[in-house]
Amino acid sequence: MHPIVSTVDKEEYQDHDISFKYLLEDDSSIKHSIMLHVEHECELPKEEDALFLPGRGPLQKLHDLFRLSLMASSWNPAAQKYLRSSASIVHEKRRQLRNYSYIIHPFSMFRHYWDILMIFVITTVLVLVPYQSAFEMIMRSLAWSVVKNFLLLMCCLDMVVNFRTGYLDKEEHAVILDQKKIMKRYIKSSTFFPDFIGSFPTDLFFLTKWLEYKVSRKTISMICICRVFSLSTYISRMAFVYDMPLAVHEFCVILVLLLFALHWQACFFWLVPIVATSMGVPQRPQNSSWIHGANLWEASRSHQYMSSMLRAIATFFRSGLIRTHKKNVGDLYMVILFQVLGILAPWILVARVMQFFKGTNSSKLRYQGTVAQLRQYMGHMQLPHSTQKRIIEYYEFRFQRRFFREPEILHTLSVQMRHEISMHSCRKLVENVTFFNNLPLTLLGRIVGLLKSEVFLTNDVIVRANQTGDCMYFIATGTVAIYTTSGKEVCHLQDGAHFGEVALVMPDEMRVASVVAVEVCELYRLNRVDFARTIHPYPMLWERIKQIAIERHEKTMILNAQ
Repeated sequence: MHPIVSTVDKEEYQDHDISFKYLLEDDSSIKHSIMLHVEHECELPKEEDALFLPGRGPLQKLHDLFRLSLMASSWNPAAQKYLRSSASIVHEKRRQLRNYSYIIHPFSMFRHYWDILMIFVITTVLVLVPYQSAFEMIMRSLAWSVVKNFLLLMCCLDMVVNFRTGYLDKEEHAVILDQKKIMKRYIKSSTFFPDFIGSFPTDLFFLTKWLEYKVSRKTISMICICRVFSLSTYISRMAFVYDMPLAVHEFCVILVLLLFALHWQACFFWLVPIVATSMGVPQRPQNSSWIHGANLWEASRSHQYMSSMLRAIATFFRSGLIRTHKKNVGDLYMVILFQVLGILAPWILVARVMQFFKGTNSSKLRYQGTVAQLRQYMGHMQLPHSTQKRIIEYYEFRFQRRFFREPEILHTLSVQMRHEISMHSCRKLVENVTFFNNLPLTLLGRIVGLLKSEVFLTNDVIVRANQTGDCMYFIATGTVAIYTTSGKEVCHLQDGAHFGEVALVMPDEMRVASVVAVEVCELYRLNRVDFARTIHPYPMLWERIKQIAIERHEKTMILNAQ
């Protein structure tokens, strides 16, 4: 077996940072992960993907690659955050291949790259379309119209992709791939109607009157502003996937919205006087317009845009006196509207900041503050970079980027409520582990109440051969490798499996195999003392478990002898 590389005493840290101390005291698995870890080099042959069958031609392989891109992938950062184990990802692939072949999985690489592409496309639309509608109206360049309609076509394709993409039901913590449910959710609970309005190619209305109603065509195309809602959704999704700090994300969103607001105001300041003059062919604005007063009609487009932007900034922030002719009603209304928005903007900003700190983000902010304090502590202790990386990885998996005062919360609940929470948190374990099949509900509840959650990082040694065991483990999520005493890797165990049951029925027996975490694993430990006290009234179950343990023990001994 591989050598042990380091040991750390728990007491060494007890007088230091409270977050790290809490971690050591609350869950002994971090002690294991620091004490016992090896470099696991898999000796088992890798299973080929079911799609890549032998004898398939180049086009068939290309088709297989496309279908694979629609499935859940471990390369998608969101898959690791939600599905948490390679076994869950494989399960999602098989489920999708069997029942939902051409539905796009929300944790697929296609969806991941599509979201990135749409952030770029929608941003370009929200910048290009208003500028083209306002300042390129006089020009007869076909390139602008081609680019605009191509981008709107991409936005229409985005709606099609959304109709074919599954979603994560956070209440059930399950990925929904049913087509009817996807369509129902997108129409009722998502951004379908803003997407539809903002993606519609309005130039189709003017194919027969392309030049005669140029001003109307350009004005109506401004409805693409509705696409800002889906842009915000995609940005938030990417910020979560790539672990952008909440404060940075919030600052960037506010800055982007502010820049968009000023850009659109500048375009409206130039467009409205033209619309007030004619809705057909663009004509010179009225003499009472601010454009005529500033002699901008014959100026370069860059000068026109910068002058409009200056007027928008002065109006929005009320930083200067805006001169407007009282007879020019359109211009006057624009100034009033944008000044009112400028007055409301600080209050909206304050409300958003208050919601940010005291709303649904409080647990995320607490987690990020704890991690920041932990990083300072690890730097102060001059821990190696590899150790720091493993501790941060543990925190991310253990707390899922949210930090709660769990002991205080549970302490306020009744025994029955705590039992319900335990059963719910272990529901997947109970469903997947054959060990729990056909157990009486009362006994099942007692055993679940005795389970203790532990997290092991990649390459952590969970069980060592030739040492006395006092517990068994159930795998909630993750993959572990089983080694014989001679160091030969014999198999992998994944979600729903269990090991170490020999220690429950043979108190003086040594461990006959070593177990190493292949990836980050969440296990549930059942101690022998607790198990014996609980199982005592059920002799039939005791014999069943004993038989399973003896069979496994004999098989392992045979492998060790080879």
